[in-house]
Amino acid sequence: MVRGYKKSSSFISKREKILRGAAGLFASKGFEGTSVRDIAERAGLSVPGMFHYFSSKELILYEIVTSFMDDAYKKIIEIYNADLHPTEKLSEICKFYVEQYAGHKEQLTVLISERDSLIPEHRKICIAKERQYVNALKNLFKDLADRGLLKPINHSILAFIFFGMVHWTYRWYHPQKKGGVSPNQLGKIFSEVFLEGILAIQ
Repeated sequence: MVRGYKKSSSFISKREKILRGAAGLFASKGFEGTSVRDIAERAGLSVPGMFHYFSSKELILYEIVTSFMDDAYKKIIEIYNADLHPTEKLSEICKFYVEQYAGHKEQLTVLISERDSLIPEHRKICIAKERQYVNALKNLFKDLADRGLLKPINHSILAFIFFGMVHWTYRWYHPQKKGGVSPNQLGKIFSEVFLEGILAIQ
């Protein structure tokens, strides 16, 4: 939430309209190709009305990116702390990531392609959040290795392979395509393929 404003149902709904509208515009037209007027019109507001909620276009981008990242990280930690076997945890994280990203293509497109449009201070914050993701996965890989369940592969490399695998779904996956797989089905496929590749045969 942008600092300095009180929570209210109308305030949140208008902010959400701005964020959702901007995410679609940034994904299709790019950050630079989207004007503040475009965003305001998509949200059904005047430009001054939109600036009541966000003081700049960049701040809207920052909110889209960080909210998406924070929601995903919260779920990862929830899974990691669950009373599950490490292989089950990894399977659940893999399925969650793919389903989350496949089901939120606009936000993922913005996260991947428009992050460099953030001001340096905000980019640093996003990089720090990315490190949290990597460290969470590395901790899980360590748990698997300690049980003799992981192939002898560098944990950092595995983490980057994982993120590279799921992040690029936005370039090729189209859930609305006739005869295609659902985000849930895709998550299961990714989980099976990734686990088959990294787990030691017992």
